[in-house]
Amino acid sequence: MPARTISAYADEETARVVEQIAELEDRSPAQIAAAALRFYARLPSEARAAFRRIEKLGKEADLDTLTRAITRKTLDAEWEVAHRRFIGDMTNVPVPAVDEPVNEDDLLAEAVRLTQ
Repeated sequence: MPARTISAYADEETARVVEQIAELEDRSPAQIAAAALRFYARLPSEARAAFRRIEKLGKEADLDTLTRAITRKTLDAEWEVAHRRFIGDMTNVPVPAVDEPVNEDDLLAEAVRLTQ
């Protein structure tokens, strides 16, 4: 998909944090901003409106609580994706018969492959 440039203004603190994240992740600030925009744009309008109300009416602790909840759900979703992938990979692995000896080198190689 072709990309477009979108301009945005951020306060100094947000810009500084984005630059730090970009440096830590070896990405550009534009890539960090694009990821944030993709996430925000995928939210339903009700969630975007709720977020704006929390920013406007809530306290910093409310945003921290929301951030922790989003973090938990994101990590849960990542685990689900990894689990599905792992199970899918396992279905393609030939299983030796019970009386067939298991080659330890093959077992180790498969374990390394699955964790990559």
